[in-house]
Amino acid sequence: MVPLLQMNKTQIDRSNIEAHMISAAIAAYQFNNNKRQEKGLHPLDAMTIPCVTMVGTRPTFYLVPVTKALSDAVISCQYPSARTEVLKCEVASDCKGGMEAPEYRLVALQYYVAFKSLAKSHWEKFIP
Repeated sequence: MVPLLQMNKTQIDRSNIEAHMISAAIAAYQFNNNKRQEKGLHPLDAMTIPCVTMVGTRPTFYLVPVTKALSDAVISCQYPSARTEVLKCEVASDCKGGMEAPEYRLVALQYYVAFKSLAKSHWEKFIP
């Protein structure tokens, strides 16, 4: 099972990083359901995939809800019939830099710790 999505694609245009992250979350949903079926479990109708993107050294945290309807729409190259709302959290800071600034680093690491607990609460729903 893929509980957390990690991307390391330095060539991605920064303006499209969220589109790539969402497509990878849909792929994680499909992968997880395939693994569930291989184990004799029923596929889930929905999963919320926790994701983190990095632009430079600044993280952004997401919860991406992926449904069977969304996955099926992507597979069939159709526009989804229902709207998907992704939750996004950026580290709030007055610092201009990223992790190289100690004050930003402290705040960002607090966000990581909080996100780890939040992500785990979503993983436990679909990892047998």
